[in-house]
Parts: sequence; C-alpha cells; structure tokens
Amino acid sequence: MQKGIKHAPSELAGGATCYIERKTVQAGTRFAPHWHDYFELELVLAGEGEHCYNRQAQPLSRGSAYLMAYYDFHELYAKTDLALLKIQCTEQALPPDLRDHILLGGGRFCATLTDAEQRLITTLFAQIEQERKDHAAFEKTVTQNAITTIFVTLLRHSTKNTPTPLPPLLQQLVRTAQTRFRENITLHQLATDAFVTPNYLGALFKKWTGSSFSEYLNTVRLRHACELLATTELSVKEIAFTSGYRSVEHFCYTFQKTLLCTPKNFRKKQREGENFY
Repeated sequence: MQKGIKHAPSELAGGATCYIERKTVQAGTRFAPHWHDYFELELVLAGEGEHCYNRQAQPLSRGSAYLMAYYDFHELYAKTDLALLKIQCTEQALPPDLRDHILLGGGRFCATLTDAEQRLITTLFAQIEQERKDHAAFEKTVTQNAITTIFVTLLRHSTKNTPTPLPPLLQQLVRTAQTRFRENITLHQLATDAFVTPNYLGALFKKWTGSSFSEYLNTVRLRHACELLATTELSVKEIAFTSGYRSVEHFCYTFQKTLLCTPKNFRKKQREGENFY
C-alpha cells in the first residue's frame, strides 16, 4: 500500500443500506488514493481517465466498471469529463451468497462491459431512482433486486470471477469468521473441529480466496473496529478487545500497518467528515 492512502467515508445516511448518484468528474480532477469500508460500484458512461486499483493501473473509458470491497484502495484521474454511475451499499443490501463472494474476492472485480450490459445497468439504475422518488409499496425489495442484478452483471464479467460456490467446509469457515471474530479462534482449532489438518484447511482456503484465513479474519475484525471507531465513544483499548484482538498494542500495530493511519487518526477523520467524491 502506498503512503498516504486515506479512508473515504460513505454518503450512506444513518441506517441507510444504499446510496446512488449520477455524477460528472471534471477533466483534470484527481482523487487521492483511498480505501473503503463499504461496497462501491462505479460505471463510466462517457469520458476517459486513469484508474489505479490496488496498485494496478487501468485506463477508463465508456463501459469501464469496477467494484471496491472492504480495504480495496484506488485513485482516479479524469483526462476528460467523466460521467459516472455510482452505487454505495452495505452488506445488508445484498443477499448472503453474493455478499460472501464479494468479501472473499476483494481486489478483483473490474471489467469493460458490453453495450447490452451497460444498457441493463443504466435501466436498473433509473429504476432505483424512480423507486426513491415514488416511495411506492415494496420499494426496498425492488431496489435490492435491482442492485443485486447490477452487481451480478459485473461479477459475471470480471476477469477473475469464480462463480463456483465455495465448498461447504469453507462456507462454514467464513461464517465462523463473521460470527465469532471476537473470540480467540485459530485455524488449528477450526481444523480440529472439522476433522482435517490445519495445513489442508489453510491451503484450501488460500486456493479458493487468494488470501490466508488469518488475513481474512483480520479484515473482518478491522471492519468491525472501524465501525466502532466511527460510531461510538469507546476507547481504543475497548475497541481492540471487542474486535477480537488480544492486546491493544497488536491492534494498533495491525491497524496502522493495514490502513496506514492510527485508530485515533481514523476516528478524527471520521468526525471531520473528510470526503473524496
């Protein structure tokens, strides 16, 4: 990760699970490297630019689309005016199987969509806008279905997409990480419970997700810690133990190593409302 990468707060209002926006980024605008603790999908409707996605530079043009998951980071430069569709959402806006697939595949969801795929997404985006305007019955259900289809359209097109469902053993491992992250869980303990060796379980997890189980567990813990830092007055020490870390020193070291800022600075930036878009 480059020095100076910052956290980008979402536009999600209190309690909201989804935020959408049509926006134009003016030519010459550059957004500094930043990361997200929510999901963000963007589709370029017109214009040209450059996009650096987890250290990989990519050109932007009509049809370029990308999905940022937790702790992915990117920066953007507009060579010409860039017209974008932007969707931010929380885990609650997506069905569990789609959410889990994204959480395990951060850093790999980008593609140049076909004309038909672009038309589908723009139509669904307009449907969400109309639902927000009308506040008709079942607005939430219609919106969630539209967002799900938009996300799936990109995921199916992504160059590193893995549509095959996770083996049941790994599904259980993911659920354990998401529900028991506050505990002192270890791969050795979980392997014993599943009657397999730690080496086998670790290799299987790495093969399917591209990261180790400890890295994934750390992501879950940091996500929870960021939420507490942003929304509570708990001390850093309390947050460290509540998030599953055995010592505040290890928590602060891991937080700064991963996110390039201290927990206190993260909280300060949240309170200041620093924004990037």
